[in-house]
Amino acid sequence: MASRRMLSAMILPIAFLTGAVPASAVTVQESPFEITGFMDVLFSKDEAVAGERDFRLGQAELDFFACTSDHSCACVAVAYDPATGTFGLGAATIEFLIAGKGSDCRHHYEKWERSGLVVGQFDIPFGIDWLSYPSVDRRTVTAPDAIDATHEGWNELGASFFVEAARYTARAWVTNGFDAMLWDDEAEDHVHLATESALGARASVLPAGGLEIGVSAATFSTVTDDQAMSLLGADAQAKRGDWALKAEYVSHRLDFGAAGDFTNNGWYAQATRDFTGWYLFGRYDNVDFDNDDSDQGGLADLEAVTFGLGLAVAAPAELRLEYRAALDDNSGEDRLQAQLVAGF
Repeated sequence: MASRRMLSAMILPIAFLTGAVPASAVTVQESPFEITGFMDVLFSKDEAVAGERDFRLGQAELDFFACTSDHSCACVAVAYDPATGTFGLGAATIEFLIAGKGSDCRHHYEKWERSGLVVGQFDIPFGIDWLSYPSVDRRTVTAPDAIDATHEGWNELGASFFVEAARYTARAWVTNGFDAMLWDDEAEDHVHLATESALGARASVLPAGGLEIGVSAATFSTVTDDQAMSLLGADAQAKRGDWALKAEYVSHRLDFGAAGDFTNNGWYAQATRDFTGWYLFGRYDNVDFDNDDSDQGGLADLEAVTFGLGLAVAAPAELRLEYRAALDDNSGEDRLQAQLVAGF
């Protein structure tokens, strides 16, 4: 599940140089083999897409997890893609714990809780929304517009190195990149921006109990020399008692060469309040597209407010009701939907 995929960062040889991997071939130890998963079902009478049916399967995932040695574990997630109606890989990672306080780390180091290397396909730790990509971990029905409009829940193949300490965290990664499209008015066609690889990092500080402030950045190696793409982000989250707050800003810069240079900016702020057996949530979304000529095939700016509640139906299942209200004509129709999500 997401907690086992929330891993990040750098170069496979580091694992061998630090002794994270034995010189001999890795063999599976006699440790428990776990199979977990989750699924959710959506219902709405309001169509977000023409012809959309009332009941839909949202996410469905099976996670296979096992330790390959005393200091390494592997996870493979088989996930359903609602867009295509097919199953594929949501994650496939091997994690090596290098240094930290825990007995599962290869080297004892008092200044870090844990550090390690992750290799494979994983959710890229840009910002904080990557912690809630699976519906079982998200407290709302929908994802923030700023995420969908920029990196779309970035998941890729690569390597990631991470350090987690009491007062700070650091993550760095090198992965495959993702592509982008732009509508060119002069050519009356879409322009393709293709990338080969991406290099990025996120750092955060925890100045007080329940508070974390972070920054993220990523740069992309493009196929065409006159094109460029980058991501910048800032985030904050806090929890005090029954209240939880989080906010995130993402800036997505795209240089399509002759077609122009555009920067799309988005941010959201979300609050939740827990009660016994249920909770309330609310979120404000704002996205500003540099190329916002929607009549010519571009994207329209977005502004909306979303609110609702979650109810614990049973120990592994939760029912959520969400209403999204558009605050301008470009943000689509208002929508009420329900979601039942269960982990197992």
